[in-house]
Amino acid sequence: MDTQTVDFGVVFITNLFNLLILGIMLSRPKGWRRLEQTLGIVTLSLAIPLSLAVLYNLIAGREWWTVILPGLFISFILIEGLLDYVLKYPFRQSRWLGPYLLLFYLSQWGMIGYAFLVNKVYGFFTLATYFLSLGATAYSFVKVGHGSR
Repeated sequence: MDTQTVDFGVVFITNLFNLLILGIMLSRPKGWRRLEQTLGIVTLSLAIPLSLAVLYNLIAGREWWTVILPGLFISFILIEGLLDYVLKYPFRQSRWLGPYLLLFYLSQWGMIGYAFLVNKVYGFFTLATYFLSLGATAYSFVKVGHGSR
């Protein structure tokens, strides 16, 4: 496997994540709980191929950002899974919302940066899917309200 394939995979996973978030946020106001849950589990599973890409980049001795930026994103996915699916902790109504959102945005911006460092077209596409997911999040917030899951 070559580095271009790995980079394309990382960018693909990032964009898939953003589109899955879009689906989750659009399904919430409709009350499609099963679809929301299924899409959520798929987003968590993205940590597996992303971890393999990080491992490849680490072993290949690639630049720091090819390990750290997706590693931050993996951390977010794992914390999301732990809080929402394992502990079922209502962190969105707690003081932990701020650190959660900070990690979310840092990891998202990191992956947008990764995409731009790989290829400008990838970067702009990733930025577009990020803004689509943010728009869907705002829509869900307005329709359903704060802290819903």
